[in-house]
Amino acid sequence: MLAELESNIKNNINSDDASQTFEEVAKMYLEHSSLYKEYNTVKASKHCFSKFSCLDSMKIKDIHKIDVQCAVDKLVKEDLKQSTISTYVIRLNTFFKYIKEDLNLIMTLPTTGIKLPKEKNESNKKALTKSELDKLLKDLSKNTFYIVAYIAASTGMRLGEILGLTWNDLDEINLTLEVSKQWKVSGKEKKSDFGTLKSKNSYRKIPISSKILKELKIYRKNNPTDFKNRIAPFNSSSISKYLNPKLRELAGISVHELRHTYATLLIANGLDFKTAAELLGHDVQETYKTYSHVTSDMLKNAAKKIDDKIGRASCRERVS
Repeated sequence: MLAELESNIKNNINSDDASQTFEEVAKMYLEHSSLYKEYNTVKASKHCFSKFSCLDSMKIKDIHKIDVQCAVDKLVKEDLKQSTISTYVIRLNTFFKYIKEDLNLIMTLPTTGIKLPKEKNESNKKALTKSELDKLLKDLSKNTFYIVAYIAASTGMRLGEILGLTWNDLDEINLTLEVSKQWKVSGKEKKSDFGTLKSKNSYRKIPISSKILKELKIYRKNNPTDFKNRIAPFNSSSISKYLNPKLRELAGISVHELRHTYATLLIANGLDFKTAAELLGHDVQETYKTYSHVTSDMLKNAAKKIDDKIGRASCRERVS
């Protein structure tokens, strides 16, 4: 009976379409996705497929788990981060689910049970110390894109959130910045405009100091806004092309790592994970997972200081 059922399933699969190559179906998938998904989502899928180019010439029906695993193993040998590889596999799995469930071209997912490298406990992102951050912002103060770096370091906002800020989001009385939108590319025309945020946790108000307010007011006085009244009237492409290289040159970091620096400094100074998560637009579990190493480092440093003090005390006792 089972053999009969499998035979019926196979008969329902379009064998002609299943003879198309990975590259051909991927192109069709991207064209279809562009009608229903955000531009950046389609772009990310296209980038993902480029990482599995070794499958391009293979027929969809001939791709098995071992083929995908070999492609993943190749990425591991290239020393890509575990989180990056995991993201690629998730996107590839979504693609094959589309092939199986929407196109009915395959019976099983070749992405099921793919082995990934073990995740490292510590964060791979770099965080600056307070003195390093102060020096960086001072060195960057004359740069055209300085305000983007300053806001990232002072509020922990994501790049799209910073670029989506308008002067109306600044509450000078209550000293807050409201995060309610982001600047993103969308639509077939690939136009930049305001869009929704990453998740419901992303909608938030971030407290700022009077020092930050003063800096923003100085910037507003000396720099024009665009017709959208944005604080930082730039696009993500210009940040990637001009600001990130400068940040790497000066401090070996990116704009996103200024957000990481903000969070690390908050937690290192005793802020609880729940409050930090609210400020970052994360959930608590994600924040703890990313920044728990900070508290571990704090405990190690405290233990070292205690040992040093005990050691010095013992030394004085011996001398006396």
